[in-house]
Amino acid sequence: MPECNGWITTVDETAQFAPGKNPNEPKFVISKVGIENGAMYAAISGGWPDGYPGWIKDRLYVGEPKHVPTIGTFTLLDITTAQAVYGHGSATFCFEPDPDFEVSSTH
Repeated sequence: MPECNGWITTVDETAQFAPGKNPNEPKFVISKVGIENGAMYAAISGGWPDGYPGWIKDRLYVGEPKHVPTIGTFTLLDITTAQAVYGHGSATFCFEPDPDFEVSSTH
């Protein structure tokens, strides 16, 4: 498992992750958790509202860090795929905040 110098958290597919002191922004949604050609992935989208730097809409692959300007770096650590046709999977990732980003005390 890659080293994590931040917070490790697990988020269900379609759930929101809000790491900052403001619970409404920035927000991220995890979706499309799966395995393709042996590689585990999860889609991530979100960040600050329009017009503010710091937005991502991309796939996270296990061990590959993705930086979101002004917010921090996300590194996917593991996934759990849905166990039923209409179920949701989950993604476990490391969130390492940028030095100036104020993280919620609940993380």
